[in-house]
This record gives sequence, structure tokens and C-alpha cells, in this order.
Amino acid sequence: MKRTAFLPLMLISLVLVFLAGNDLAGRWLGGARLDLTQDGLYRLSDGSIAVMDRLDEPVEWHFYYSRAEAAQYPAIRAYATRIREFLIAYADRSGGRIQLSETDPEPFSADEDAALAAGLTPMPTEGGDRLFFGLVARNSVDDQAVIPLFREEAEARLEYELTRLIVDIERPSRPRLAVLTGLPLSPDDGAPNTFIGELNAAYDLVWLARDFETIPDASALLILHPGPLSEAQTYLLDQFALSRGRVVAFIDPLAHMALRPGPDGLPPLNARRSSDLGPLLARWGIGFDPETVAMDRQLGLPVEIVEADGRARRRAYPLWFALGRAQISATDIATATLDLGLNFGSPGALALYPLPDLRLTPLLETSLEGALLDADIAAGAPGPDALLEAYVPHDEPPVLAVRLTGMIETAFPDGPPAADIPFNPADHRALSDGPVDIAVVADVDWLDDSFYVRNDPGTGTSYVADNLTLALNLVDMAAGDPALVSLRSRTPSLRPMTRVENLRAEAEARYVAAQDALEAQIEDAEARLDALLESGQASALLADSRVSDREEAMRLRQEIQQTREDLRAIERDFRRDIDALNADLQFWTIGVPPALVILFGILGSVVRRRRRRA
Repeated sequence: MKRTAFLPLMLISLVLVFLAGNDLAGRWLGGARLDLTQDGLYRLSDGSIAVMDRLDEPVEWHFYYSRAEAAQYPAIRAYATRIREFLIAYADRSGGRIQLSETDPEPFSADEDAALAAGLTPMPTEGGDRLFFGLVARNSVDDQAVIPLFREEAEARLEYELTRLIVDIERPSRPRLAVLTGLPLSPDDGAPNTFIGELNAAYDLVWLARDFETIPDASALLILHPGPLSEAQTYLLDQFALSRGRVVAFIDPLAHMALRPGPDGLPPLNARRSSDLGPLLARWGIGFDPETVAMDRQLGLPVEIVEADGRARRRAYPLWFALGRAQISATDIATATLDLGLNFGSPGALALYPLPDLRLTPLLETSLEGALLDADIAAGAPGPDALLEAYVPHDEPPVLAVRLTGMIETAFPDGPPAADIPFNPADHRALSDGPVDIAVVADVDWLDDSFYVRNDPGTGTSYVADNLTLALNLVDMAAGDPALVSLRSRTPSLRPMTRVENLRAEAEARYVAAQDALEAQIEDAEARLDALLESGQASALLADSRVSDREEAMRLRQEIQQTREDLRAIERDFRRDIDALNADLQFWTIGVPPALVILFGILGSVVRRRRRRA
């Protein structure tokens, strides 16, 4: 063979081998998948697999995606690729029970009409066209469930949304969830709340009136910061827990949501700062003091504090704190998959008292630095410094949430109470019909959107904590499909540069410490100067003023001025270091890779030339 023909034949052979390998892989390995991403971004959870395995009939998934309209939006294109691959993972794992198809609905076409009729929400574009980016699921009897629009900020809940489509299709009706609350959250008087919106989409909600005399037939009972309960109403809750055994209760010693001003600038009528369940908690092995809140100086969330000199600073606020993995149960199914942490605001503390045939599992607790505070003091919104002055960590980390399972006894051992509500003594239950599953959380403010939803004009809406995830997990464990519990907290595919963020945080911590020391020095010098000026001993206008005092005042003024200059220098150095960190990052990620490619290309060219000469 001629040497001149060797290279073309080799290239042709490589192309043929590549095409043949692709064809054979498509035929023999079409269903094989290998997910090597750090958090298994394309690996389905056991709950999703269980839901698919119990499908009795095929389900059609129609993925509507406007390719031409999305071409001008790189973020949407990238997210569409992520969703398409995830949908294929479902279809492959289902063994044919999920039949996937993709449609590009062109403007004024029958496909566009079908997408609108199915309930998809088109996304407006800059050109005025409509961009469809949703999913429609149907079964053999034309039952339908829809994801109107895939939103990138909700990527962490993508698997849950997809698996819930299957659950919604296969079950004949939505579970009923009875809701008892003293908060303005019902459709009649409530403000928008993400948690309630999600519940309304998944369950048939039955709202109990404040003066309720019966609890309707429901799969579970959700208690959200209830108002004052009569003895008869407490008895109704007691008997529901004994008969159905599925209760989720959120109580609070200091509920800011309850006291939030309405449109008239005043809190709602009959608003209560605290809530309790009376004798029920004691019968459930739980102690709760509605006059005590928990705080944590180690986990405090940063808040902006305006100092006396008008300077704004960010300080950790012990009453508002974020729980990390170390404070969240890793064994309970409702909390085991939480990745983003949980944000709380002045929650209560639960004491656990073991009872026979009843298992109490702490779900959430503070760090070892957790402490207790009188609710009256917390209601006055004290500053961080005031909270830290007499801060004493509790003997044990205060428990914020607990799950109890097993058998429970009634809180009314003598039978139904004498009340206006007619109770039949024959229907009285002294012991639960079977093992119960009850969850109690000593906070309700954590369900407010401000604690876990971030609205950014540039990036849109995103979840910064798993508050919604845990709340829905607890409800699903009580009333919904337990298979959904492990699906919500999937790590987003967009990964932060954790090393860079850690370097930034370390630099900020160093400068904050120096800044605090200088500000304390300024405050001390100003206090001494004020004392001298108030005594009049440092005034040059008084004959009896001492020269030493006047010199001390002069020295203090110079010290304050110099310290302020040092403080400004600290702030300049911090900004310079952050800019240098950004510059280094751009150099190593943007400048170095192309330079290395060019360098290797030059070296390869030089080596080839030397070989030819040799």
C-alpha cells in the first residue's frame, strides 16, 4: 500500500467504525444508562420507580417544546435538554408503560391549539410569539394531568412534579385534607402563600370554621396555628387522632404571620400570638411551653442592622436561624433528602416524654448553642447585641419538630365532655384504633414565603431553603402517597463554585472581625469623649478646666478620626481582595485554558517539524 493512501484509508475506517459502533450501541444498549454526575442528576429515586412499577396501564407523556422560539434563550435551551433527558430516563425505566412523544407546536397550528386546550401556559417572547414548554400526561381513559410550564428555578422539584403526574393519573380522586387554622390563609380571607397553593393543587382541602362542631371525613388533619379551642373542639381533635391517626400540627409561641397587618394596616381580628393544643400534646408524649421561644447564635441568619452612626451592617440574628444537615434527622423519610437546609423564625421548643407503645423521633433541633428565651422578650424584637448579652445555651439542643408513631390514649379518659355539641358516649375511643403517625412542628412562620422563597428581578423566583419541601413531605406522609416523599429535594444541575464562595466567606469573616474591633474602639473613645464634654472639664472656655482633660479630649478626637480612617481602609482592602479573587477566577477559568491549548498546539507543531527534519 502506498504511504500517501494510508492516511485517507485510516480516516475512512475510523468513520466507519464510529458509525457502526453507534448503530450497534443504539440497538443493543438503547435502554442502558450510566449516571456519573456527583448527585445522580439523572438517576431516578426509589419512589419514582415504585410508582412506575405499580402502573396497570400505559401513560402517554406529550412534551411540548417550541424549539424555534427557544433558540434565542440559551438558559431555556439548556434546561430543555435536561428535561428531555430526564423524561427519556422515565420512559426507559418504565418498560414501555410511559410512552413519550415530543411536539414542536408551530404558530396557528393544530398542535398549538391542542397545547392550549390541554392547559399549557405559553411563555411570551420578545418577538411576540408564544413559547410552549410543558408536559401533558394522559391515560387510556383520557384522564389528564398537566405541568403547564417548566420553570428553571423549580428544578429541584422536577422529579416530584413528573412523578406526581403519574400519581394524579392513576388515582381515581384526590385525597381530602381537613385544615384547621387561625391564620388568614383560606381562599376567602387569605393572602397568597406558596405552601397553601401547593396543597390546593395536590389535595381536596376542607377548611374548618373557627367555631367548627364536626370534623368532616378526611384522610388527614392539618393544624396551622389554631385559634382558641373549646373543650368540645379539643375532644373532636382527640378523637380524630385516635380514629384516623394522621395529623400534622404546626403550633407557635410567637407567630408573626398571625399578627401581620392587613390592608387596613391592622392585624386580623382575633389574631393570637401563640397557639397550643391543650392536653393533647401531653397525651402524645410532648411538652410545649407557649411562652418560650428557641434561638441559636451559631446558626443565626444575617440581617441588616443600622448602627447609631447610621452605618448599615449585616449581623447574625439568633432568633432567626438556618438548620443544616447536622440539625436535621438523616433517618426519617420526611427529612432524609433535604439538601438546602431549613429557615426558622423564633420557633418554640418541644420536650419529649417517652410513653409505652409510642415512639418519639426528633426531626429537627438546634445546634449545641441553642438556647431558650421568654416569648415576651422576643416579641419586642431585640437586637443581636441584646440577645447575646445574657445568652446561655440550653442543657440539650431544643427540639423543634417531632414525629410520633405507635399507640396513643385519649386526653379525655372520663369520656366526652359536657358541651353544647351532642356526643354519643358509645362512640368514645379511649385508645387509638391502630398505630398513629403524627408530626408536630413548633413554628408556623417557617411556612411564610419570606423564609424560603427568593424573588430576584434578574433570575426570577427560587427556593433558598427546603421549608416547602419538608412541609409537603409531612402532609404526604399523612394524607398523600408516601412514594412522593423522597422525590422533592434533588440537587439542581447548576452547581455553585463552593471553593470560591468559601474563599469569599473566609475573607469576609476576617474583615468583619477587624471591622467589629475598630467599631468597638470608636464607640469606647466616643463614650469617653462624651463623658469629658458633659463634665465641662475639657472645655477651653472654662477657667477651671484642667489642661490634662483638654489634652485627653484632643487625643480622643484624633484617635476617633484615625480609627475611622483605619475602618475605611479595612473596607477598601476587603473590596480590593474580592476584586482580586474575581480577577484570579477569570484568569484561571477564561484565560488559562485557551492559552494551554495554543501552547500545546505550538509545541506539537515544533515537534512535528523536528521529526520531519530528522
